[in-house]
Amino acid sequence: MNVSSIAGNVERLLPVVRQRRDEIEQARRLPRDLADDLRRTGLFSLTVPRALGGVEATPLDVMRLIETIATADGSTGWCAMVGIGNNVVAGYMPEDGAREVFADPAAPSAGLAAPAGQAVRADGGLRVSGRWAFASGITHSDWVWAGWLMMENGGPRMTPHGPEIVHVCLPVADVTLDDTWHVSGLRGTGSVDVSVKGTFVPERRVFVLLDSSSHRREPLFQMPPLGLFVYQLAAVGLGIARAALDELREALETKVPTLYTAPAAERPLAQAGYARAEAALAAARALLYATVDDIWQAVSGGQAPSARQIALARAASTHAVETVAEITRTANTLAGGSSLYASSSLQRHARDAEAMTHHFTVAPHTWEDAGRV
Repeated sequence: MNVSSIAGNVERLLPVVRQRRDEIEQARRLPRDLADDLRRTGLFSLTVPRALGGVEATPLDVMRLIETIATADGSTGWCAMVGIGNNVVAGYMPEDGAREVFADPAAPSAGLAAPAGQAVRADGGLRVSGRWAFASGITHSDWVWAGWLMMENGGPRMTPHGPEIVHVCLPVADVTLDDTWHVSGLRGTGSVDVSVKGTFVPERRVFVLLDSSSHRREPLFQMPPLGLFVYQLAAVGLGIARAALDELREALETKVPTLYTAPAAERPLAQAGYARAEAALAAARALLYATVDDIWQAVSGGQAPSARQIALARAASTHAVETVAEITRTANTLAGGSSLYASSSLQRHARDAEAMTHHFTVAPHTWEDAGRV
C-alpha cells in the first residue's frame, strides 16, 4: 500500500463511520468490526518502517489522513491517531523485537508514554509492574507499550539526566483492563485503565522513547518523538472543528429561529461568527502544518531540529487544540437550542474538542515550555 491508496480507502469508509457515531458513543469504544475496517484501510502502517513492511509516510501525510477521519467522528479520529502514532515505536525498538510486535504492520497498537510503572533487571530482560490511565484504543489492539522507571536497590536508578526511564512492549493479553472510561468527551475511545504485575519482558521489546540516537536513522524516526505524537493529536482537533463548521453551516442555512421568518444564516451575528471561526481554523491549521513541515525539512536534510523549531511546533499544536475548542463551542452556541439535544453532533464535537485540551501534551504548561525556549 501507499499513501494514495490508503487515502482512497479512508474516504470510502467515512460514510460508515458517520452513520455509526451514536453507536460508538454509546459503546464507549470502537466496535471491533469498525476497528477491523480501519485496519484494512492500511492506516496503521503509515508510521511503520518500510523495512518492516510499513509505508513510512511523511508527518504531513499522516496528519492529513488523521484530520480526514476525525471529520467523520472525533473518537474514531482519536483512535486512528493513537494507533498510527503508537506504531512509530517500530522504528525505536531493536529490530528483532519490532518484527515480533509489528509482524502485521497494518495492526494498531496502544501506548502509554508516562513512566508510571517500575522495572527491575531479570535474566534476559525486565520484570515489570504498574498501572496507567487513558489506554486509548487498547480494546482493539494486540500490543501495548508503556513507560517504566528502572529500579535499583529499592529506588529509581539515577543517571546524569535524572531517573532512568525505559519503555517496553507487552501483549495486551498480559495486562489487566479496568473499565473506568465514563467521561464527557471522546467517549468512544475505550481509554480504560490498565495494570501489569510482575510480568517478564524480553530485552528485544525494550526501547528508549526519547533518545533518538537509539532509533532508526530514517527521517521519520528522527523526528522529535513527543512532538510527532502531539502534531498528530492536534490534527484530530482540526478534523473535529472542520466537521463542526460544515454542520453549523447546514444548520444555519435551514433553521428558522423562533420569532424570525428567515433562516439563521441571514442574521449578521451568525455570519460574523461563522466567518471568524473559518478564519481561526484556517490560521491554526496553516501554522501547525508550516511549523511541522519546517522540522521535517530539517530532519530530511540530515539536521537535528533546533530548540526554536521544536518550541514553535509545540506552541502551534497547543494553539490549534485551544482554537478548535473555541470554534466548536461557538458552533454549538450559534446552532441554538437544538444543539442541546444528545442527538446533535454539534454538542458532541464541542465535548470532544474540550476533552482534547486536557491532554498533558497540550495543557497550559506547554505555553511556558515554548516561551522559555
